Amino acid sequence: MIMAERHRRRQHCRVAEFDRIAEHYDETRGGEQRGDEYAVGIDALLPTGDGPILEIGVGTGVVALGLRRRGRSVVGLDISEPMLARARSRLGPSVIRSDAMRMGIATASVAHAISVWVVHSVAEPVLLFQEAFRIIRPGGGYVVCTAQRPSADDHVGRIIAEMSARVDARRGASRPRGVTVDEVIGWGSAAGFTGEVHEFERQWHSSPNDELRAIAYRTWPAMRELDENAIEEVTRPAVEALKALPPGDDIRRATAETVVFHRP
Repeated sequence: MIMAERHRRRQHCRVAEFDRIAEHYDETRGGEQRGDEYAVGIDALLPTGDGPILEIGVGTGVVALGLRRRGRSVVGLDISEPMLARARSRLGPSVIRSDAMRMGIATASVAHAISVWVVHSVAEPVLLFQEAFRIIRPGGGYVVCTAQRPSADDHVGRIIAEMSARVDARRGASRPRGVTVDEVIGWGSAAGFTGEVHEFERQWHSSPNDELRAIAYRTWPAMRELDENAIEEVTRPAVEALKALPPGDDIRRATAETVVFHRP
């Protein structure tokens, strides 16, 4: 009972984080343009013609929308109602409110599933992968976008990565907030999946001003664990560096890591 209560509280806190940032999420995370860029990569990793695809952690629906524009049948779930409200405006009623660790989805009812930057936000990832294995049909796939490294010439990305490291240090975190590819593969394997890692180069637009807005809106949930004095301390170098970048420096480049799981 004590462990169950701790689990409930952890997940409640993580849901509340996304409830608070939903209003500004799209304008600070690239919106439909960035969702479409992810959809291009995901679409290439899945067999053609199979459906439906379930997006676990659909958020505001930008990736699902990109897949639909490529002829995919996509449904979504998320636990944050404010995020879902934005997803419904793009996708209509084919999204549901559900905990990813206890999905309200029938067993073996979807051809494939995807999760984009979601696993690190789930209180018990092992339960997420068990549920994904349950709801995906035999022979289906589960594409999990996990992490990316900014390229040497991605000046904005490197500034943000350095700021994130300062946030983690100020929080007293023993490791960065997030998950590693090895952890994701371990959770998937324990649930019964087999999988392999794909690396590909990503390029998208995000100007210094976009990142300055993201800092102002506190759209990184980990930042919200700090008081205002600490936030000012860890963000000041990033704000100064972003403002000092020359005009037009808005091309982001990174090496993305994606795990493609297969359900026997």
